[in-house]
Amino acid sequence: MAGRKIPAAFWVCFFILLVPVLCVCIYQIFDRVSLYMSYPVTQESREVIEQSRAFPSVTVCNNNPIRKSALPGTSHASLLDTDDQVRRKCGKPARLYEQRRRQPFSREGNPEHGLSRTGRTARAMGNLAGMSREDISTLGHQLSDFVMSCSYNGQQCVPNDLSSVFATFQSAKFGNCFTFNAGFQASSRGQGLTMTLFTDAGEYVSLFGRQPGVTVTVHPANTTAFPENNGVVVKAGESAAIGVRKAVKNLLPAPYGNCEQGAEGESLYPGGYTLEKCWNECLQKTLLQNCGCLDDPRTTSGNMCTNSEESCRSRYYEQDATWRDNCDCKPPCKEESYVTTMTSSTWAPENVLIPELNYVTPLPDVGSLIKQNVVQVKVSYLDDGYQQVEERPAYPVNQLFRDIGITIAIWFMVLLILIGIVYLIVLIIRACCGEGSGNKLI
Repeated sequence: MAGRKIPAAFWVCFFILLVPVLCVCIYQIFDRVSLYMSYPVTQESREVIEQSRAFPSVTVCNNNPIRKSALPGTSHASLLDTDDQVRRKCGKPARLYEQRRRQPFSREGNPEHGLSRTGRTARAMGNLAGMSREDISTLGHQLSDFVMSCSYNGQQCVPNDLSSVFATFQSAKFGNCFTFNAGFQASSRGQGLTMTLFTDAGEYVSLFGRQPGVTVTVHPANTTAFPENNGVVVKAGESAAIGVRKAVKNLLPAPYGNCEQGAEGESLYPGGYTLEKCWNECLQKTLLQNCGCLDDPRTTSGNMCTNSEESCRSRYYEQDATWRDNCDCKPPCKEESYVTTMTSSTWAPENVLIPELNYVTPLPDVGSLIKQNVVQVKVSYLDDGYQQVEERPAYPVNQLFRDIGITIAIWFMVLLILIGIVYLIVLIIRACCGEGSGNKLI
């Protein structure tokens, strides 16, 4: 038996069955490789409990970008004439509010004006676009006047050196904005951040048509704030509690996804990379390349647009899709964000002791003062948990090799079984036809 040759019928069956089995096996291997080369991903979401974590940055801006009392004698004093025209058009007498924070405060509210929103916005943006960073810094509300009191985890902020706690930057919409916890870490345990802010409604310029109040933005530390896009508004006379919940998303870079692992090269904006920062930077670089100027004072370099470049600048805002088509902005591979929930109520001064008001005004009607000028903002974490979303390869390379090995093994076994079955059938047929004997192999 050991010296017998493998019969020809076996080889005939082998090659007849090998071709289709091999084709199916190669097809399935190709299908597995194609699935791997598509780099599918899956997302896993889980709750993470963290007893102590970094506190986010909190940016607060007065809804009024420039102070009326700072305009006389400057190159932007014409805004006062425009403000008077707006007030007269509303049927109210034009008044120039010269009083400052420590002088008696007028309780007359800001008038509604009759200008269309489109015309008002265009003119207001044009005037702010003509201001330099230094102009906005000087004409805007000042930190020492805006922040009446500040406490974090029950501890008072340094009253004589608020600049050590708040970082100041300029915004084309809000003027001076102030960021708590800009660039340093703070524990999340405790009561969070509480601020009492003075809007100084008498300094509001009617041209901008905004209700007295503040805009609050919660964002990761060491990132640029964009309150005009994602801030929440707290009206004067309200006490707002802003609950914060952290969310972390970890995305896979190429070839699995299309995310940005880190900013490369010099950036016009300070802080780390965010998708919003990328879009704004793309617009500013487009303006710099085509108009020779920038219109966002948050940028760290470049000349601000003046009134002479206004027509060029406004063209890119009217043709939004034109400059966006040339931008390659991707979400960051590691994104940290904060979901905020705000509840607000009218501040009841008879139930709240506000010693800071003693040097603001001698008026006995503290309730009216609060209603028109004072805002309380409390920011704290809602709980000790945060949501983490993690992207993982849905079909990793080790699973690819395992599936290829299993596919080859399965089809090799199928081939042997089919050959055995077909060969047995051939033997039975030949035996039934009387060809050969039971002791003789074919």
